[in-house]
Amino acid sequence: MEAPKNILFMFGGVSAEHEVSVVSGLQALESLDASLYAPVVIYIGKKGEMWHLPGVTDRSGFLGAKKSEVSFGRDSKGGYVEARGLFGNWIYPYAAFLAFHGGSGEGGSLQGLLESSGIPFTSSSTEGSVIAMNKRLTKEVLREAKVPVLPDVQLFASDIRAEVETAARSAIGALGLPLIIKPVHLGSSIGINVAHTEIELQKGLLTAAFSDEELLLEPFLEGIREYNCAVRRVGDVVEVSEIEKPVSHDAILSFADKYERGGKKVGSGMASLSRELPAKIPPELKQRIQDAARRAFIACRLKGMARIDFMQSEAGDVYLTEVNPIPGSMAFYLWEASGIPFRTQITDLIEQAVRDAEQQADLALEYKSDIIERFVQSPKH
Repeated sequence: MEAPKNILFMFGGVSAEHEVSVVSGLQALESLDASLYAPVVIYIGKKGEMWHLPGVTDRSGFLGAKKSEVSFGRDSKGGYVEARGLFGNWIYPYAAFLAFHGGSGEGGSLQGLLESSGIPFTSSSTEGSVIAMNKRLTKEVLREAKVPVLPDVQLFASDIRAEVETAARSAIGALGLPLIIKPVHLGSSIGINVAHTEIELQKGLLTAAFSDEELLLEPFLEGIREYNCAVRRVGDVVEVSEIEKPVSHDAILSFADKYERGGKKVGSGMASLSRELPAKIPPELKQRIQDAARRAFIACRLKGMARIDFMQSEAGDVYLTEVNPIPGSMAFYLWEASGIPFRTQITDLIEQAVRDAEQQADLALEYKSDIIERFVQSPKH
């Protein structure tokens, strides 16, 4: 019988969603198929330090775990992780399972590290991660793909701090009131506010200007219904999950709704969210949302699995609101509602990551020339 393959479980990171990432990572870790894979936990601290937590296989071992600093490298055998302080302890992983939310872990930086190290990973590529974690860039891509999104105004924090009154009036002139203020690079509804008056807008802009360098303003629609579904690629097929209808206690689906409510399930990440699943909606609406989610996944160059969020106005119009390239709790509950156990989901993600890396390697073009030889043999000037 083949020995279990080493899988890096990576979570934490420099992000406002650090704690949520830890919950998602430990949830996935506990559902790993131990007959196929051996977990190697890599925890990234709030300041970016990278640690190997040897022996951690579930949530109970996390808080008291010993830590060993790690670094990434690549040699003729492939990508590896080296645990410092343990000479010769190099681990050549089969793949990395990423459970980061926000920050560099979801935004592309760590994907770039893994790509350059030659280690397959379960999230989107650097390119797809950058697109999906920039709300403004996401909307530009979606408009080209004919996916419906709300009109918006882009503002920069430096301009807001210099002349907030002018910025507010410009946004009101373009979109009217009320407006919703969204930091471009943050997720989990962090930093999002609604302004009904010009004074509220100025205050909201000044507050948000200290959470992100770029802001997005959209019309705030009253009485909306929110819907979420997940999308993944398995082989050559792009699959869409069942649709959920979250239950919000606030004007917008807040961080508290997503992670701090849910009765006995509090502390279970997005899995604790109060929801109607599957959503009781007409077949035509279900098809419309799932088709838009599939188009968005492809247009944003996503890989692995993503959760895509929508809202429906009182008039019946449907708009895509957010793309989550690494969703809270890995959106496992959406796939379980579609008949796929969490353990199978994790296996599918890992094996697809390896296939994606192999396909990318096949595309590598090696162009041969004698340019270096001619340069080093030429006389100096």
